[in-house]
Amino acid sequence: MKIIKSRVIKILIITFLISIILGIISFIISDKNNLNISVFNYIDLIKKGKFNYILGLYNSIKSNIIVSFIIWIFGIIFIFSVISLIIIAFKGISLGFMISSIIYAYRIKGLLIGLILLINNLFNIIILILLSYYSINFSIKSFNTFRNNRNVNYRDFYIKYIYLYLIFVFLLIFSSLFEIYISSNLIRFVV
Repeated sequence: MKIIKSRVIKILIITFLISIILGIISFIISDKNNLNISVFNYIDLIKKGKFNYILGLYNSIKSNIIVSFIIWIFGIIFIFSVISLIIIAFKGISLGFMISSIIYAYRIKGLLIGLILLINNLFNIIILILLSYYSINFSIKSFNTFRNNRNVNYRDFYIKYIYLYLIFVFLLIFSSLFEIYISSNLIRFVV
């Protein structure tokens, strides 16, 4: 496939993998007393049966759409398309740190909890990497078209880009539903 052979996708994946390692390293050198409290509150609420599914779903969808919109809109502005790399790196560092802290705090149960959270987060990351790929490619094509002064049907060009974004938003909403209703119930079973 063309996308797998692309240099852009390889850079995005390598950025993500390096950032996960940086997240794990930052956990190792950090003060263990200041772990990510929000993740532990999330797990504690699930364990006690006090987790608000509607609010959790709203927050998950909102944060996924905000991040995807930032990546998408910066694809239109050529200069800012590099910010997609920064977002992917931040997501990787956060994931590495979160999984490490869960495993540290919950030991063997932490492995299962971490795996459950990892599955959903990897699905989100794959979607964001693909969105970043299309965003960067779109900005490169736009820049090259503008630079070479070619006549292109911009309407079709942008409509395809909007459709791609809507597909990725739909997948992120599905991911949020999975995270809130399936992952949280699996965590309750483990804890």
